[in-house]
Amino acid sequence: MHVPEEIRAEAAALIDHHALGLWKPNDADRRAAVALFRYLETGRPLTGEQIRSVLDHAGPTSDASEDLLGLLRGTAGLLEDAEVADGPAGRDAVDHVCLLLDALALARTTGEEGAAGR
Repeated sequence: MHVPEEIRAEAAALIDHHALGLWKPNDADRRAAVALFRYLETGRPLTGEQIRSVLDHAGPTSDASEDLLGLLRGTAGLLEDAEVADGPAGRDAVDHVCLLLDALALARTTGEEGAAGR
């Protein structure tokens, strides 16, 4: 899945499913999202190498959901093709993936605060 429109559609679907409570990311999903979110906070653009590094660090037996893993692998592949990634559809796809990462990373923070207040 290196086609920008497919990546964008999958990211948008996961964002919607997460917002509606139809998809509940697990701890491995959140760890991957937080690692990539922290990288994005440095102001550097997301790269295929950075995504692969996070996925490699998670290990081959990662418990992250297949939908998220597939999306991140596809995004890494897209980012390796600079001509496509720098085009409007590529940028839109990567923006949607970054929005998903933001939502997952921030949901983790919100969940911890909610648990601490109980």
